[in-house]
Amino acid sequence: MQDTLLILHFIGLALGVGTSFAMARLGKATAALPPAERGQVMKYAMSLSKNGSLGLGLLIVTGLLMLFTRGVSGVFASGGVAFHIKLTLVLILTGFFGYSQVLIKRIREKQDLAATATMSKVGPAMLVLGVSIVICAVLAFH
Repeated sequence: MQDTLLILHFIGLALGVGTSFAMARLGKATAALPPAERGQVMKYAMSLSKNGSLGLGLLIVTGLLMLFTRGVSGVFASGGVAFHIKLTLVLILTGFFGYSQVLIKRIREKQDLAATATMSKVGPAMLVLGVSIVICAVLAFH
């Protein structure tokens, strides 16, 4: 059971952090486009955010299942400070993710160029948070 949960957890990680890397690359690739054109390209590129949603959902579900099946106190004790930092970063990332969903809705429905500009800042922050979470997880459970 634990191996299955861990495999699913890593698939969620690939979906979630992979989406952040893909969006960062798309942002750089379209940076030279005029704002209106960039907005049109990014409107369709935002469909990648569904992968991020699936990944985050899978990470949360499998993470909680692993936590409860292994025993909450045991996991917290063995994970130490790095695990607590990881959980804090996950909460922050979840807030950024929720905000990004609001921005994506504005971009899709209203072609809001200001939301596109804000998203170009939120996306890299989510990438840094995602990588930081991976680092903390490795430090907690190596």
